[in-house]
Amino acid sequence: MDHFPPARLIHLGAGAPDSALRLSPVLTETAAVSAAERDMLTVVIRRHRPYVLLGPSDRRLPGLDRIRDWAEARGLPAFIRIGGGSLVWQDAGTISFGVARKSRDLTALERNFRELGEGVLRAFRHLGLENVVYGRAAGSYCEGPWDMVVDGVKIAGVAQAIRGGFALVSGMILVNQDPVETTRIIEELYELGGSPRRLRAEAVTNLERLLGHPIGLEEVERALLAGFESLYQLTPSELDVKEWSRAARLYHERRLA
Repeated sequence: MDHFPPARLIHLGAGAPDSALRLSPVLTETAAVSAAERDMLTVVIRRHRPYVLLGPSDRRLPGLDRIRDWAEARGLPAFIRIGGGSLVWQDAGTISFGVARKSRDLTALERNFRELGEGVLRAFRHLGLENVVYGRAAGSYCEGPWDMVVDGVKIAGVAQAIRGGFALVSGMILVNQDPVETTRIIEELYELGGSPRRLRAEAVTNLERLLGHPIGLEEVERALLAGFESLYQLTPSELDVKEWSRAARLYHERRLA
């Protein structure tokens, strides 16, 4: 594998401590900052506790405080993401990924999506899904042109951020999250936020539906590892003290207060 580019791997899996899972929503950004500082491509695969994630444009919602109150009443933190996209619901039926590298090239948007997201497309092929492509799932929640879709139906949401010296392509794979219930929740949150939207639950699916059988997060994690290992020479790594400190700071900066 010496001819494969080296890459750092941050994997927050089943055995992750509660302290790490609490900071999971900002660990991908934390690792992306380090990717720029170290000039080393970094892959993040992470689990998380349930939380609400809003897009930059959602900051302008007139009822943003009501979304925050809804989340906090259920013991859920709500965060504003640094990349594109809009409101999503992260629960135990999803798993998140991110790939970052040092970059300041704002014209490399398409190249970043295609190169940094390739490991995820290969993961789907490892799971037996050969027809996952980039595309827009019209009417889906957090609709975007670089989501991963099967016949126009979303199976993974994908976004990108280029800032602070790094390019980060990140997203979530819908493992067994219920598209109908999730769409209902997101519509409810936009209603609370003062910007009602009507979304199409049928524009979203999950792995279990596509595969026709139950699948666990562990199997999806193994597929992601296989997908990225076919591209990079992965070196498993832990966050250092400086990075945990940065994650703690970002947790408070990104959280909807």
